[in-house]
Amino acid sequence: MREIEVRQVGADDWADIRAIRLAALTADPSAFGATLDSELGYDEERWRSWPESCGVFLGRLDGEPVAIAGGQPDRDEVKLISVWARPSVRGTGAGAAVVRAVIDWAADRRMTAWAVEGNERALGLYRKLGFMPTGRDRAHPKDSAVREVELDRR
Repeated sequence: MREIEVRQVGADDWADIRAIRLAALTADPSAFGATLDSELGYDEERWRSWPESCGVFLGRLDGEPVAIAGGQPDRDEVKLISVWARPSVRGTGAGAAVVRAVIDWAADRRMTAWAVEGNERALGLYRKLGFMPTGRDRAHPKDSAVREVELDRR
């Protein structure tokens, strides 16, 4: 497989951010707290503002966005958010590549992530990259019967 190109994106990349985020919400709606309907309503200004408040990284293959991950600063830690890879590139290292970019961007700050309990693909990726379960869990924002587990990386 060809190598995934990963880089931090900015406001001018808003259309690519929007495209991959909407693809994620379409393909895997239960993995995220947001909904496709809510994000379909975002205007260009809203999409442009996201990389101004977070470190947003896109993985591209042949110029097309295939993976995304974000780092949201929160006091002395960084929250790993919006991690997703297109089904066609899962298992190729694309997801790990964008998460590693966020880890590098976060430098030495503690990082936290939440994953749906039982999502072994996500949990395995996080463990492989040094995240460990904290023992905390919470109800999923869209379905209180589904649990999310917290992981952290120091």
